[in-house]
Amino acid sequence: MCSQSDCYKVIFTVILVLVISVDCMSAATKFRRNNRVHDVWNVREEGKNTTLKKQGRGFLFGGGLFALGKVLNFFPVGGERECQPTEGYNIAKAGICLNQYDCRQRDGRATGDCAQGLGVCCVFEVSCGGSVQNNLTYFMSPGFPELWSGEQDCNITIEKTHAGIMQLRIDFLHFTIGQPNRMTGDCDEDAMILRDGESQFTLCGQNHGQHVYYTLSTASEKREAGDLPGTRTINLSMRMRGGDMPRIWLMRLAQMPLANTSPHGCLQYYNTDNGTIKTFNFATNGRHLASQDYKACIRRNSGFCSIRYAPCDHRSFRIGPSSGTPAVIDPVDVQQDEMMPVETQPLEDEMEGSGNEPDVDQREPPQPSLFSRIWTYISSWMWGQARGRSSSRWSPYVQHYAEDDRFRYFGYGNYGIGLTGYGRQRCQDRVTIPCENDYFISSSYFGGVCDPHHCGNTFCPNRRPDECHVETSITPFAVSVHFGPPTPKRSPEENIGMCLRYTQIPCDA
Repeated sequence: MCSQSDCYKVIFTVILVLVISVDCMSAATKFRRNNRVHDVWNVREEGKNTTLKKQGRGFLFGGGLFALGKVLNFFPVGGERECQPTEGYNIAKAGICLNQYDCRQRDGRATGDCAQGLGVCCVFEVSCGGSVQNNLTYFMSPGFPELWSGEQDCNITIEKTHAGIMQLRIDFLHFTIGQPNRMTGDCDEDAMILRDGESQFTLCGQNHGQHVYYTLSTASEKREAGDLPGTRTINLSMRMRGGDMPRIWLMRLAQMPLANTSPHGCLQYYNTDNGTIKTFNFATNGRHLASQDYKACIRRNSGFCSIRYAPCDHRSFRIGPSSGTPAVIDPVDVQQDEMMPVETQPLEDEMEGSGNEPDVDQREPPQPSLFSRIWTYISSWMWGQARGRSSSRWSPYVQHYAEDDRFRYFGYGNYGIGLTGYGRQRCQDRVTIPCENDYFISSSYFGGVCDPHHCGNTFCPNRRPDECHVETSITPFAVSVHFGPPTPKRSPEENIGMCLRYTQIPCDA
């Protein structure tokens, strides 16, 4: 049996030996793993990163063996919360609050204190060949912030931190790679490809300030008998095929649990009262991408009941040419027009709303009376009911039609045979905004049927720019983008995409 002072000496000696042993083991592990992903950063920041040496939270000598941080390394800091770096030059604008030991074990970089000095703000940065194994990681181009002109692919892998991760949010803080094909909109050279099993998302061009919520697969990898189960790895590849051209990117990769995910089917999700929605690669010299079919959703905040959309400026809506000009270069159409006899008269439904046709009398037909328009709407609605649709009422939305149905909504309740496209403008590439159709009568006293489909060279046909906007109270608030497969278009300048500003309207407005 030892005296009290002897027992304290023994306990202190044991603790001291354990601290020194753990530090030695962590240093050895760090040395063995030091060649993984940080070569570019270490070359540029050699001699600058002295954060670990400057912590100085010890009882004696500003650190050393008796540093308070050495003792607290083994204790958690209250969950992995986001923190802001406070020391040195940091490309990453946010990190994870961890204890210093965990930060070193995960190959992170301490950039200041957090949790009242009990932890460090640990940032994680990867480049080509890296692996993402944390909730928050920054993926940068080689040599960032310098431009990179390499021709080799740059790939990383993403592993879920735990099985409850449902989505990956990517914020494009900087993103400039090769442009898509100017005629077809296909990313046939440079491309960012995010692949998770059979699902794939492709992006190219200029996308600063954009973001996406990518839903991850819940399937597990195949494993042999006796192996531990593991989640499927997500591959993020930067494919470089555009030759010698400058590129730069910095992406913020955040793994989102179910409580922080976007609503179902929303690739983009905005939660502010006012904001801007752009199609991908929206730029003055850009061209909207092909094969895009997604929704940009807006959270309806407390106290707001409706939303208003307006173009950012007079040239911020270019999805195809104006009415009357074919958007697609199709030799078959040209051949059919040449073979058409002169005396053949086009159908009335083919003329309506499709622009000027050759050899057609341009005199405007007499406008039907108000009673005639009401009767047209009622009769077309009743005819739609008689066709035995699963939908209980007439609607301009395509989801209320059968898959083999060629009758499309066109105008004010009229149905026509052989019509193609969506809405009054017969759109192919289009933007869809759900809206009310209460004012179904078109006259000088009413607003007309709400057409949810928008295309062409203006967001509001036949409206002055200062009057151009769409208001709706249909929830959820969403803008759907539908761009078809790669197809040669006549003019890239007429297909730069869309920029809309949204404003949520208070309920008492």
